[in-house]
Amino acid sequence: MSYQPGNKMKRRSAIVVTVLMLVPIFIITVMFRTSVTESSRFQAMANDNQFGSTIVNARRGTIYDANGKILAQSATVFNVTIDPLLLYGVIESDGQDEFDRQLDVISTVLSEELPNINYEDIPALFEKYKAGRWANIAKQVEKPVIDVIQSRLKEAEVLTNVVYTEIDTKRYYPQNELAAAVIGFTNYEGDGAYGIEKYYNDFLKGVNGKIISAEDGMGNKMAYKNDKIYDAKDGNDIYLTIDMNLQYFTEKYLEEQVLTNKARNRGCVIMMNCNTGEILAMASTPGFDLNDRGSIYDPVDKAILDAITDEDDYNEQYAILREKQWKNKAITEIYNPGSVFKVVTGSAALEERVIDLHSTFNCSGSITVVPGVPPMHCWSSRVHGTQDFTTAMTNSCNPVFIQIGLRLGAEHFNDYFTAYGFTERTGIDLPGEALGITLNTTEYGPVELASSAFGQTNKITPLQMITAYAAVINGGYLVTPHVADKIVDGSGNIVKTFETEVKRQVISEETSAIMRQVLEDVVNAKNGSNAYIKGYSIGGKSGTSEKIDENRAQGREDLYVSSYCGFAPADDPEIICLVMVDEPMAADENGGHIYYGSLIAAPAVASIFKDALPYLGYYPEYTAEELETMDITIPSVEGQIAATASQTIKELGLQTEILGKGSTVITQVPPAGSMVPRGGKVIIYTEDDIEEEFTTVPDIIGKTPGQANEILTNADLNLKLGDGASANSSSTAFQQNYAPGDVVPVGTIIEVYFIVKDEG
Repeated sequence: MSYQPGNKMKRRSAIVVTVLMLVPIFIITVMFRTSVTESSRFQAMANDNQFGSTIVNARRGTIYDANGKILAQSATVFNVTIDPLLLYGVIESDGQDEFDRQLDVISTVLSEELPNINYEDIPALFEKYKAGRWANIAKQVEKPVIDVIQSRLKEAEVLTNVVYTEIDTKRYYPQNELAAAVIGFTNYEGDGAYGIEKYYNDFLKGVNGKIISAEDGMGNKMAYKNDKIYDAKDGNDIYLTIDMNLQYFTEKYLEEQVLTNKARNRGCVIMMNCNTGEILAMASTPGFDLNDRGSIYDPVDKAILDAITDEDDYNEQYAILREKQWKNKAITEIYNPGSVFKVVTGSAALEERVIDLHSTFNCSGSITVVPGVPPMHCWSSRVHGTQDFTTAMTNSCNPVFIQIGLRLGAEHFNDYFTAYGFTERTGIDLPGEALGITLNTTEYGPVELASSAFGQTNKITPLQMITAYAAVINGGYLVTPHVADKIVDGSGNIVKTFETEVKRQVISEETSAIMRQVLEDVVNAKNGSNAYIKGYSIGGKSGTSEKIDENRAQGREDLYVSSYCGFAPADDPEIICLVMVDEPMAADENGGHIYYGSLIAAPAVASIFKDALPYLGYYPEYTAEELETMDITIPSVEGQIAATASQTIKELGLQTEILGKGSTVITQVPPAGSMVPRGGKVIIYTEDDIEEEFTTVPDIIGKTPGQANEILTNADLNLKLGDGASANSSSTAFQQNYAPGDVVPVGTIIEVYFIVKDEG
């Protein structure tokens, strides 16, 4: 009987044969994929196992101010690392005692030379990572410290490379807190986190390089002729439009007003070239130190933080306050601009010819916009009566600007509101710019239009306000503000420049010229406002806005924003400056709350301009009237015959008093070079041993210029009138350089700043 395989056996045989055929096919396929189709990937995997790479950090670009002064730069520092496995090898080669000795030396040196490193921390790290090749001890250590560490370890004959260093970079800010909110800073990874550092991070950071080298199984570098070096590409340098001298002026006088007026919510300042949009200075106060940005610098905020005992609450509040001080208030926060906005309403009405300079308006102290709705009041308790446009701007009369807004109408008002850029971001080259909260045409009923016309209802950023204001006075052109001037590579080649960008013309040159004259008249009215500076033509307008939402939310009535925006020269403006102080809480000599922008922000702008304009090449040109009231510079008469010296001084329009029986002048008070008003007194001493006479400084705060002069003269003191409203007979003394009760030599100059207590 012949044997024939069954179907089951046939199937089994077929499977075996198929498998035997597939195995070589699979092997061939895998080999083909490995050697041909995916050879690059497998080669890379092999290289990863055989080659190691070392990162070569690119140098981050330097940030300069407009004059080439360094604002931010990177420097080489070192990370300190230990190799536990290498040290533990000493036990096998030299014994436990030698291991203990070297560990003691390492622990001593590192704990003594590195901050926040304790002696006992080092042995613990060696024990923890004894099977590993590295453990980090400290980051970003300065080279002088590294040199000392290495020298001490070498002298103590510690095994080489048990403590080794890796090159790193650290960002330094040589100007510390100056322009901190604009410059910003980098994070721990070296990327920009705030300000210019963040906005231009891609230009500044560069591209890291690397060195690819062969390694043995232990990770040690091996000599290899085909090592590849990919050079790092350093970051570009950036030159800003910010001028550190102007930045200093603005921060100095802003801080004075924030502190003096006890601002609860900081303050900010912007100085800009009104024709080009170049930001010359920008600051928020209180600010912070870029080299110590984790500390809270606002004393009020710090006191709040220090009073918190719960750790979780402390950490939560700390994060909030830290973020607050890092913010650039000029671009990230919105506010009701108040009466500064009247320049926008006025210019739009002039452009649409619904008013002209001869139009008259009446103020009875309030105005009813809609029957049945409570009337809107003027800021002043007195009735302004009939006024033309310039007078209404000078008086900052709310009822008049309500009438102007209603004449303009909702559609036209909104057209200009939009054209001046209030419904869009300015486009400044800084991160975090906020967008205002504003109404659209359909939301403007008569009441909303009325309140918007004098700067309430709509909320905008300070940067939007100064940019629109610049368009009002520069010929009508809305320009894009910017802080970067040019970007330069490591070879000095210009990568990018930033030119003036005009978005559109909002009003005509003619209307702009009219507004310049009106705003100059506002400053010069009443013999000088609080922004008046002798010898200079200044234009400007103050603003005081009520924080209605915040007052309601907190059950208060005393939260205001004080601001002033001024420009110079008034007839051909170049520089425009806005100061804003948020929630001032100071009181005057009678206990009254001081919050008007004309009292708080205007003096700051005047002080800034007084320093900035000569620096920028604008020098005072005095009118005949100003020359008549100019202070007199006291000459040196020391060493002269007393009678001759006295006659010299009297011929200048000053009084003299000779003390002593000598014939020659030994000394004089005030000293040579001092400036005193006509009629002031110079004390001449003719004997060395004569006892100097002293007097007590009286309190003249709240007094008029005439009253102050009389009081100081009776106290044998000289009055020096500061800029501002000193020529205005209705102004009152607001600050004096010597405190009441101070004892000073007879003839000392008491410099007094006078203000007009109104909103103009």
